[in-house]
Amino acid sequence: MMMKPSLVLSGSLFAMTLLLSACGGSDDATVAPTPAPTPTPAPTPVSGFTKTATWDVAFEAKAGGELCFDIDTQKAADCTSDTWDVKAKDDGRIPSFFTNSGTSGAGKGGAVASPLDAKWVDLKKWLNGMADPVSGALDANSYIKDFAEGVFTGTNPIKSAAFEYDLAGDHKLSPNFKVFLISEDTTNPAAKQFALQVTGYYGGTGGAVSGFPSIRWVDRTSNNELSATLDASKGWVYFDLAKNAVSTETGTWHIAFNRNSMKLNSSVAGKPLGGLLAKTPDGFYTAEGKAIAAKFADTNNLAQTRALLTATDLLPAKPKWLSDKNASPLSPSAKGNYPVLDYGWYTYYGNDAEATKAGLAAAHMLKANSDAATMIRSAEGNSFARMHLKEVQYADPKNASSKKTLKFEFDIQPKS
Repeated sequence: MMMKPSLVLSGSLFAMTLLLSACGGSDDATVAPTPAPTPTPAPTPVSGFTKTATWDVAFEAKAGGELCFDIDTQKAADCTSDTWDVKAKDDGRIPSFFTNSGTSGAGKGGAVASPLDAKWVDLKKWLNGMADPVSGALDANSYIKDFAEGVFTGTNPIKSAAFEYDLAGDHKLSPNFKVFLISEDTTNPAAKQFALQVTGYYGGTGGAVSGFPSIRWVDRTSNNELSATLDASKGWVYFDLAKNAVSTETGTWHIAFNRNSMKLNSSVAGKPLGGLLAKTPDGFYTAEGKAIAAKFADTNNLAQTRALLTATDLLPAKPKWLSDKNASPLSPSAKGNYPVLDYGWYTYYGNDAEATKAGLAAAHMLKANSDAATMIRSAEGNSFARMHLKEVQYADPKNASSKKTLKFEFDIQPKS
């Protein structure tokens, strides 16, 4: 009789066990997985090129002249003003183009490439005028200024025969200590000649400010060495080698600097001025012309190259003196051979047979290379535009001498 309470208790525990099992208290129950968070989509890149424009460059037959355009206003501009960004000049036959920079104007313009080297389809991928989607961020020197094409013109990316750029990955300029000869009269072998080296680019407070080119030179009749450092950080500085003095644009001068841009005067005292490359120091370049960074970094270069200024073999037996002409990345030298010449923006067809192949009605016509393009910077330096030539139209499609109109298209990144 005393065992019944125990049996009742055991039955109660058994019932509770069944109840807990029915309520899912077992360790073997399936647990629903926690849903994975939905990833936040990457923001869609926003292009800074928010405006478009067209520019019709129309020249009367054989009249020549120049026309300018302002990418900020998207309108034609006065070529005598400071606000134009791109200029077209025509000699009555072949148009050429310039940016408001360097030897073409006082602006901060320039171009990242010539139309021979850049394509419209590639530049359409750019979201910002200071960032190449392939190579990354650009710096101020990425936009090439217009320049004086002559003895001081090089084949490197900055078009300089006197400097190399970014050899140590520090965006700095390095002089190569080449010796240039300058003649005050290229028609007279007895005329005064100077041997010149560019020896530096930095000066100012602390000696590290860019735009302060240093030079040394000798008058070859005396071989007395002189030197100077010029503040060319804010514009063109004109220098008279004979007087060892800064001059003016309208005064007597031999060479001029605008930061790293160099140019040679066309004449002195009415006589034609000219220059030539006389000597390149050993060890600075490979046989293929590639700069050797370690040599440029040698702190003894200034002393080691001094003797080159007074070398006796600087003047060739038959000197080929060069004079300057204004040049721009927008007006590259033509590629190809006559009668077909590629000028970047357009191709010239010099005879009927080649013109017919190109779909033109007559010889001496131009046909747009609509896939060619470039990126330019404004005169103010704070806006950008990619541009290409869409087509060339003639007033008389069968007459190359009739009025021609070059139709350009722009995508513009306005100033911020």
